[in-house]
Amino acid sequence: MKYLLFLIALSLYLPLSAAPYSSDVEKLLDRLDSLIACKDVFVEAKEQKIEQLRMKAAHTRTTEERYWINKMFYDEYFVYNSDSAMLYVNANLDISVRLDRKEWLAEWRIKKSFLLSATGLLKEALDLLEGIDGKKLPRDLQIEYYGQMMYLYSHFGQYSKHDMGNFSQGYYRTERVYKDSIYAVLIPEDPFYLWYKGWKFLATENAPEVIRELKHEVDISQLDTRRDAMNAYILACLYREVGQSEEYLKYMIFSAMADVRTANRDIASLEELSKALFESGDIDHSYTYINYCLQLAQLYRNRVRVVGISEVQDAIHKAYQERNRRQEERLHSFLVLVSILSVVLLGAICYIYVQMKSLSRSRARLNEMNQLLNKHIDELSQAHTRLAEINGELQSVNLQLKEANSQLRESNYVKEEYIGYVFAICSNYISKLDEFRKNVNRKIKVKQFDEIKALTDTPTMAQNELKEFYHNFDAIFLHVYPDFVSDFNALLQPEGRIVLKEGELLNTELRIYALVRLGINDSVKIAKFLHCSPQTVYNNRLKTRNKAIIPKEDFADTVRSLGKMQE
Repeated sequence: MKYLLFLIALSLYLPLSAAPYSSDVEKLLDRLDSLIACKDVFVEAKEQKIEQLRMKAAHTRTTEERYWINKMFYDEYFVYNSDSAMLYVNANLDISVRLDRKEWLAEWRIKKSFLLSATGLLKEALDLLEGIDGKKLPRDLQIEYYGQMMYLYSHFGQYSKHDMGNFSQGYYRTERVYKDSIYAVLIPEDPFYLWYKGWKFLATENAPEVIRELKHEVDISQLDTRRDAMNAYILACLYREVGQSEEYLKYMIFSAMADVRTANRDIASLEELSKALFESGDIDHSYTYINYCLQLAQLYRNRVRVVGISEVQDAIHKAYQERNRRQEERLHSFLVLVSILSVVLLGAICYIYVQMKSLSRSRARLNEMNQLLNKHIDELSQAHTRLAEINGELQSVNLQLKEANSQLRESNYVKEEYIGYVFAICSNYISKLDEFRKNVNRKIKVKQFDEIKALTDTPTMAQNELKEFYHNFDAIFLHVYPDFVSDFNALLQPEGRIVLKEGELLNTELRIYALVRLGINDSVKIAKFLHCSPQTVYNNRLKTRNKAIIPKEDFADTVRSLGKMQE
């Protein structure tokens, strides 16, 4: 049931037809929509530039300065406001006559013809150009003259395409003649070279080469000038002629973006795009764009474009009406279906209510069983907790036992090593004492009393025995704890670490803490063992603790755990 309702709801919102273009084109259309939404920002920028020109015009002094400022006004107005542009055209025509500048006069008659053509006064535009011989004009004016004638006859063809006499074909032939005339005088350095070259080779075998040149130019442009818009427009037309509809839409959108950014009100790109989208089935975008084009054409007073836009707008309006009618039919069908489903749903609700009551009783019984089960689980959990506690205690006891065993094993090992050492040293000392006794006895027999006195006066023998005792102690201790020195130094600051002299196994400072490691912590006992004063032992221990990197009160305990016993 729920899936059926979902499908019904989804079908209400699905479009009647999907636009057959890619996601890239959809993204570009979104960007174009954003630009159109910000159109007032571009218009305001245009008005600010015009206002700056007005401030500049207020300071003009000579007629020629006025002429050039009028030209700058015309450049801002000619595709933005035809009435204002016409004022500056007429002003410069007057200046051209007064200064007797024939080239200026020809230029501004051509510009005036453009404005008349753009606003639909085609005959007046053609009459204005009579008497101008394009071949006698300078090259740049020739291009402008032939371009205007091409533009004019293109408008004648558009305006008369529905006439009974089929005059439009003749106008388009004349337009092609002027295309050839432009290309004959055109040079690559001309700003609109690619624009005219595109029209010249449209639908010809040279079109691919022109497409490559135009594509490179458009792709590196910022799409913020009229020339960018014109280049993108003709590139789109070239793509349309070779059957690449996606590229056609892409570059027509680019052209429309540039037109919107430059506040162009004589905008052909958006009108073409609206027609193409309408033919593709995208009624929403085409309706939005054609209304925007109509608004601009009315502001610019372009009669020819208003006529063409009205035809497209009428077709789109009819498509809208047809779509609304079909949607109403679908809504009616769905309304009947929803009514039927409502009755079915009411019956389903009653059935569900009965089932819910039965389910409620089952849940009550299940809750009782769950409570009993939870009670057993709690008891089991308590038993498990107690068992875990006992296991923890047992593990603690085991750890203590292991530690005690380890300490006992270490103590036994140390005792074994040092008992053997004591027995050996005692036996050695008995032998040495016996030898000393024999030596003294021999000297007494021969009455060498002075030598006996000298032998017993010097401490050399005791010192040598003490050194040998230290050496044997050091050797046995390092045999038991070979890493003691490095581990002990690790407890000290780097600058305070003990560096042994060559041949030394331990020094006094290390022997003191070796005895601490063996469990002898009393300084008096340590002093007796090392044959030094308790103060010396105390001073050494204090000095070492001051160099420690750990707390002083923990130093002795830490030393007692140093050194891994050599098994």
